[in-house]
Amino acid sequence: MIDIHEKYIKRCYELAVSAGKKGYDTFGAVLVSDGVIIAEAENTADYEKGIFGHAEFNLVHKCANQFSDSVLENAVFYTSCAPCVRCLMAIASLGIRTVVFGVSYKCFQKLLPFEEEVLDYERILGSMRVPMKMIGPVLEDEGMHVFEYWGGEYRPLEELIREMDEVKAKGTLVEG
Repeated sequence: MIDIHEKYIKRCYELAVSAGKKGYDTFGAVLVSDGVIIAEAENTADYEKGIFGHAEFNLVHKCANQFSDSVLENAVFYTSCAPCVRCLMAIASLGIRTVVFGVSYKCFQKLLPFEEEVLDYERILGSMRVPMKMIGPVLEDEGMHVFEYWGGEYRPLEELIREMDEVKAKGTLVEG
């Protein structure tokens, strides 16, 4: 039996590749209620224009004032990669209680020129009485290959990781 989460994570990966082929960063997200995708979004961030546009944030924006609190509370938010703090807080603001992600924070850091401490966001949110369960990674190896389409130009994953390893080894960038 195929894990029910895999179906929706695969859709997130499709959206992420679509965003990448349009020249954006490769991230996608879907909201599922009662086994049906009720909303989805791609990344549309434009850093030159200062437009945030993360897929998760775009999905939250689409869903705000569209669905009842009870629908959101019982829905599952799927995302191609563990969400950044800003997106996670936006998701929590909707009352979403379950987030399923494809690529973990730790694995995604292989593609960053720096490493950040990975915090226990479930515990932190729980201490603020914001219940949230984070499930993942799901199909992480497949999800890492989505990043090959980052920014509109295909590049093999191994090349991207090697490039970041070289940057980290040189220590030329300040940590994020």
